[in-house]
Amino acid sequence: MKKLILISFTFFVANINAQVAKSRYIKVDEGKNKQVYEAIKAKTQKFNQSAEKFAHYTFYIETGNRAGQLFRARIEQDLTGFDAQGNPEEYKMWNETVTPYVTNDLFQMWYYNKNISYEMTDLCEKPLRKVILYNIDPAKSNDFWTFRKRVYDAIVSSKAELDMGVWTVSAGNRGLNVLVGFAHADYAEMEADQTVEWAKVVSAYDEANGEGQFQADNKKLRESMSMWGNSTQIWTFLPELSSPCVVPAE
Repeated sequence: MKKLILISFTFFVANINAQVAKSRYIKVDEGKNKQVYEAIKAKTQKFNQSAEKFAHYTFYIETGNRAGQLFRARIEQDLTGFDAQGNPEEYKMWNETVTPYVTNDLFQMWYYNKNISYEMTDLCEKPLRKVILYNIDPAKSNDFWTFRKRVYDAIVSSKAELDMGVWTVSAGNRGLNVLVGFAHADYAEMEADQTVEWAKVVSAYDEANGEGQFQADNKKLRESMSMWGNSTQIWTFLPELSSPCVVPAE
């Protein structure tokens, strides 16, 4: 139990000064997609053209029980960024041109797990996302985080060409909710990432932790999931409905 608490505390401390996001799902009224998309585009391009503050990012959900909906998140560089007050005209524009034609659902706050995320590309150049949403039993979170940290270490050591972001829900959650997103330029790159590049990760993982350890740890990860397990979805990033992306440092 002490080891579990220590690892959980370590991840919490590491994320205190990381990026924070507030997100929601947006269901657009039937027949209003074009109108709403144009309204979101106009509002975002007028008021949210900084990647450092008041940044908003929008994704179209391709698969899963929310297929056809939007996932929209405001990202700040740390929690204090949400203390800043936005332009009243921004909220007025949204309330007049978007709110009447949409239904919002599942408001959540997320922390970026920068110590186990590996994103080396301008993500605006990789619009396709494979998103894995985990629901973890907090009592078994040690096994989950052990696997995720070792995957990160294996990506780094193998120099696999992958872009992987990990976010943890801190509010609006049911249990321990984690999002792991892989960014791809297109489906061809997704296939290559899931085969050629991922094989490099598995090999490096076993080399560092022992033969067959990837399979053993992956089994523990699956066993760490709570009743609702996990969901794998495909999302598409909508750059015209989003703020600029942060360009990775050289």
